[in-house]
Amino acid sequence: MTHVLWNLPGVLTSNNTIKQGGVLHLKRILFIVLTITLMLNTVSCMKASNSENEEKIGIRGQITKVLMDNNKVISAIMVEGKVESDTIYDKARVGIDKGTKIYTGNAGQKLSASELKEGMKVEVVFEGPVAESYPVQGKAKTIKVID
Repeated sequence: MTHVLWNLPGVLTSNNTIKQGGVLHLKRILFIVLTITLMLNTVSCMKASNSENEEKIGIRGQITKVLMDNNKVISAIMVEGKVESDTIYDKARVGIDKGTKIYTGNAGQKLSASELKEGMKVEVVFEGPVAESYPVQGKAKTIKVID
């Protein structure tokens, strides 16, 4: 004797065989379930990507080295700090280009890359991909001098 754990109206006959057209009914139900699942998945992914767009501080710490290119222009800095609740990395090689915004604390006074010196405390927000080597390597979107 076959026992049915659940019965969908219009699918099974009285002797638990699938009615003519019942397969089509099951396909419709499966389609609806899959559609709802995909919609929920899309919404959850959108929320995750929105939170990633917030400017997260990559590293907060002291400049330990200023790196120059062949033209004696600052092209990168090495920064070391501690991983804190609002930061991601403890050590980083931070690339600097013309698009990098550099400023001081709350006043927001703009600085040039040439004003960055060893020993300064900075907060860095990265832009684009960060190479997950050690130390990490990435291009700075903003550098905020905090001390």
